[in-house]
Amino acid sequence: MGKKIFPTIRPSSLITHHSSQITGVVLAAGAGRRMGRPKLLLPYRGKPLLEWTLELVEGLPLERRLLVLGAQAGEILLRFFRYPSSVIRDPSPITHNPSPITHHPFRVTRHGVPWEVLLNEGWEEGMGSSLRLAARHVDDGMLLFLGDMPEVPEEAALAVLKEAGGRPVAPSYRGRRGFPVYLPPSLRPKLLELSGDIGARGLIEDGCKLIPCDDPGVVRDVDVEEDLKCARPDRLKS
Repeated sequence: MGKKIFPTIRPSSLITHHSSQITGVVLAAGAGRRMGRPKLLLPYRGKPLLEWTLELVEGLPLERRLLVLGAQAGEILLRFFRYPSSVIRDPSPITHNPSPITHHPFRVTRHGVPWEVLLNEGWEEGMGSSLRLAARHVDDGMLLFLGDMPEVPEEAALAVLKEAGGRPVAPSYRGRRGFPVYLPPSLRPKLLELSGDIGARGLIEDGCKLIPCDDPGVVRDVDVEEDLKCARPDRLKS
């Protein structure tokens, strides 16, 4: 796979400070290796695959939303945020000697909803690198979503938010832990040490509060071509 060229980010749009609150974090940096091609812009019941997750997170009572991009960063920014026209320009530089731009989130908007975007240059390392990058910019809890899970019901996300506190929380379907997963601030030091493609699974195996859910959407992701054709009929609704 060739080297990915990230879009140019205006230094004035970088964010170096934020208030503390639960942040909705969407991981969307992978290249879709099992699919055999980038998948987040592929059509899924009339919408690009990633659209389902973005819409869900935009409808939740969250003050802050963070999107981690990698393999398809330029295409996703153009398709969903019409980048760069939606960048909120800061009239003055935030720092005199900024770190590389991919180490700071920058602002974009969609449907009037503000998002922060992080570009993960190390996306090929796996999910652990995206979570590690997100943890550098989230001091409080995270409500974690995956960009290839288009059938997560809003009710499950709200149930997890309601139980957010000092321990991990996740919905479960027939005993299988699903998404979104709430990661408390106490896990941040371990998130900053993550590597590889395991993500936070090993950090929450013990002590995670599971909320039973009768909707398989909390565990259903899109990995291969056949998955694109197997959406439930009720997901046809926009």
